[in-house]
Amino acid sequence: MIRNKRKIFILILFIIFLLALYIAIFAGYNDNGIGMFIKTLNLSDNDSDSIILKLLRYPRALKSIIAGSCLALAGLFMQSVSKNPLAEPYITGVSSGAGLGIVISVLYFNSSNYSLFGFAGALISSLAVICFAGLNRFSITKLILTGLAVNLFAGSLISLFILTNPQKAQSILFILSGGFNSSNIISDKTLFFIFILGIIISCYFIPKLNFMRIDNGILSSFKKEKDIYTLSAIIISAFLTSLSVFAAGILGFIGIIIPQITKMFIGNDYRYLFFANILAGASLVLFSDYLSRVLFYPLQIPLGLVIAITGAPVFVFFLTKKGDIFSSYDRN
Repeated sequence: MIRNKRKIFILILFIIFLLALYIAIFAGYNDNGIGMFIKTLNLSDNDSDSIILKLLRYPRALKSIIAGSCLALAGLFMQSVSKNPLAEPYITGVSSGAGLGIVISVLYFNSSNYSLFGFAGALISSLAVICFAGLNRFSITKLILTGLAVNLFAGSLISLFILTNPQKAQSILFILSGGFNSSNIISDKTLFFIFILGIIISCYFIPKLNFMRIDNGILSSFKKEKDIYTLSAIIISAFLTSLSVFAAGILGFIGIIIPQITKMFIGNDYRYLFFANILAGASLVLFSDYLSRVLFYPLQIPLGLVIAITGAPVFVFFLTKKGDIFSSYDRN
């Protein structure tokens, strides 16, 4: 019975994902997108709507799926290995490292390449935090504190760069708010291939995460194996988060909220949580992308602001539901 409920919930999430995908691609400010959807059935159609779909909507939808799925999975991994429902993907210094890379790109290099610099900064900072936390005597507590130190240091550098370059402060703040880059440094097909490769590698950790649900007293007998699984999960989490930065910039709340929501409905079985987080994370970013285009049309607000505005109330709601969230992690 429980297994059937989980499958039904994943089916519902899949339907929501398809609806969000349709809205993100076809719906606009003053219509529901049915006309544009019908036009796509005519493969020979080459009007302005088709150009908009090919050059704007399809790439944005793809990057929304990548960003949402990667952040949700990264958050699931971090919350699992730390057994902390408030852990999030940026805990390893990814956000500050990405932000610093973006600022350096805008100030000293071609600003159209900021997504690549953000990806590099996120990956370098997260790997540095993992190394500083200690590979031989690894500790989650040390990882969190080291990540906090790196975040504060890189955040200070970002503030310094912005204050000393006021002429570019507005463009920097806009980019740091999250959004899509139209640069063709890496083709969408290549980005999608890297994403699929990351998902396949992540699948390897499903049984490992279920293994780590065992009581700490029992896991003490497998401390070496636990440390290896924990460190590996954190590394893949850092990679997924860096990939999301490349796709859509720095987006908050997804890595915290989505794992908690899916856990409330599915429970602690990561065989189902894995796919539920992919669908829910992608759906949230797809729908937020639509809102970023239509809320203040013709002005388009940054995607990260939309997610933050909608995510903050939801986050506070879950904090007030302490018994539902924290008890499920305590049972791990």
